[in-house]
Amino acid sequence: MSTLQKVWLIGADSFTGIHLIPTLEKENYHVDRTGVDITQQQQVEEAMLRIQPDYIISLAAISFVPDGEDESIYAVNTLGPQNILEACLKLEQAPKKIILASSANIYGIQAQEEMDESCTPNPINHYGCSKWAMEQIAATYLEQLNIIITRPFNYTGVGQDIKFLVPKIVDHFKQKKTILKLGNIDVWRDFSDVRWVSEVYTQLLGVLNPVVKPVNICSSTIISIREIILTLQKLANYTFEVESNPELTRNLDIKRQKGNNEKLFKLLPDLAPPIAIEETLQWMLETLPENEVKHDD
Repeated sequence: MSTLQKVWLIGADSFTGIHLIPTLEKENYHVDRTGVDITQQQQVEEAMLRIQPDYIISLAAISFVPDGEDESIYAVNTLGPQNILEACLKLEQAPKKIILASSANIYGIQAQEEMDESCTPNPINHYGCSKWAMEQIAATYLEQLNIIITRPFNYTGVGQDIKFLVPKIVDHFKQKKTILKLGNIDVWRDFSDVRWVSEVYTQLLGVLNPVVKPVNICSSTIISIREIILTLQKLANYTFEVESNPELTRNLDIKRQKGNNEKLFKLLPDLAPPIAIEETLQWMLETLPENEVKHDD
């Protein structure tokens, strides 16, 4: 691959971005890290025309659910990607591939535990609604642009903001605190490792068939928050008291949510299997500096 293959990584300084950059560079992509306010159409267009990217990966988003309580979440998560796609149409040569990060939050409450891409979206919060609206808008560009929409389930790793649950728990182990206040720990989620997710994004750039509908990024396994705590206790050889805090419990929390990754592995048959959550937690315990805070995407 030529080193001239340029990827404009929008959201390069995000949690995912800081892990994705070296993964892309390892595959000889040139990563343009230009930051823009994607809610400003003119700013996006000017950057697009200056960069002339061969590929685009957009990670920019408001992703922490409690942060999405006003109209800004729709400005960033819904209209921001539209500005990116509209700016792509100004190029003489459209990007070979545009990857837009959506979210498994669009599935919301479903009758079944395991969710594949055929499930009808049923989001239950503004974050999920904003991402679902983004997908609908992006679909109107599919005849003109080569777009993949990803639906990542939960993922974690070194550098994730400690306001997110797993790094929050890890941080308590690192600081050897005696009490941790959490909401309901008897919920099950599908967790992946950010390093594996970065590999997924990198390999998806090579999928150049004309139209690819949304694809899940997930491990297809689930683990409860309680089990994560118990695993960390074994790894760290340290325990603390978990105190239930009703204020941290969401009224519409989903009990069990598992992704189906069959479509992903059909697209990427050479993709390595997901990294086991135990390995991810060990990595976080060993290398996460105390009080490290990074923006997520």
